[in-house]
Amino acid sequence: MKQLLYIAPVIIDFEKLNGVSKKILNQYKVFTKSYNVTLLSYGPDCLYYINNDFFETIPLDKANRRLKMYSFINQKLSVNNYSFIYTRYHLCDFLFLNSLRILKRKARKIAIEIPTFPYRHELLKWKGGKLRYAMDASSNFLLRLYAGRIVTYSSDKKIFGINTINTMNGIIYENVIPVQQKVYNENEIHLISVSLTMSCHGYDRLIEGIKTYYQNGGNVNIVYHLVGEGEEINKYKALVEQYGLEKHVIFYGFKSGSDLDALYEKADIAVNSIAIHRIGLKTESTIKSKEYAAKGLPMISSYAVDAFSNQDNAEYVHQISADETPVEIDEVIAFYKKMYQNTEIIIGEKIRSASQKRCDMSVTLQGVIEYFNAEV
Repeated sequence: MKQLLYIAPVIIDFEKLNGVSKKILNQYKVFTKSYNVTLLSYGPDCLYYINNDFFETIPLDKANRRLKMYSFINQKLSVNNYSFIYTRYHLCDFLFLNSLRILKRKARKIAIEIPTFPYRHELLKWKGGKLRYAMDASSNFLLRLYAGRIVTYSSDKKIFGINTINTMNGIIYENVIPVQQKVYNENEIHLISVSLTMSCHGYDRLIEGIKTYYQNGGNVNIVYHLVGEGEEINKYKALVEQYGLEKHVIFYGFKSGSDLDALYEKADIAVNSIAIHRIGLKTESTIKSKEYAAKGLPMISSYAVDAFSNQDNAEYVHQISADETPVEIDEVIAFYKKMYQNTEIIIGEKIRSASQKRCDMSVTLQGVIEYFNAEV
């Protein structure tokens, strides 16, 4: 079986797996159906080196995590023969280029996955982002010397002068338990979001919308289950306290497994990102939207959800404006009625089926596997 090295500079905490970590492990699982896969990633305070039943933790010994990974690649992995290299992009610099140069000597093909493109607007918001962007911009043109393809969730046909494989984020559907059929209730609607919160998720727009709805005399009980941690949580909590919405917005922190499944069972509608305009994007391929779809939940989103065709978007997604206006709760109520008022239709099954044929991970990685397996 051909050898594939998957380099994923992402922290995987097995005690607290987030969406990105689950994605990395799912990609690893799908790749193992075609190749003998070695995964190199970060642990909370170490490196992880995984191959089938072999699991090694490599201590950092006070070294910088990124430098330790490059050192391990250059000193330990460069002696191995790999048919293919698949690496997740974490910006370019000459250390990254040097590792690719060393690996290229023994690898037939290298593909680089860029999770978000373009990323300039988001990167410049980071502390030290200007310096990182300058380093990246001054060196990424050299990637074409080593990488044969860029894997992107955008529609770009070339990035850094390299041909792309256009795909979307995926999940393994058999791992996701769909929610049970919902019972229509004109007096109460439950919303859910599950993510590591960031400004681009825009959940403050929903909180503002709930506040406005009740200020205007709304009488439907709107309950928003906000699951996850992250940089925006304190901001959201402050808004909820300021507006007196504690009965309508419930914070759960990080949840997984059966605890998370139980919260999904309460939900009627899921909330996708609703503020990606804040980081200069018009489209995005989120992991959470695939999980929502696999659960069988309709969604609120500020852009078309790539889990669905255009026709299915019109049916299963309530697309709101890509700006700073509060979410119109009356429109959400109308969307809820459209989804659930006809009790003869099992909407969850339709949503799961419509999305599975597009974004099960066996489908989303097919272009990468075809590229690796092609003789030329």
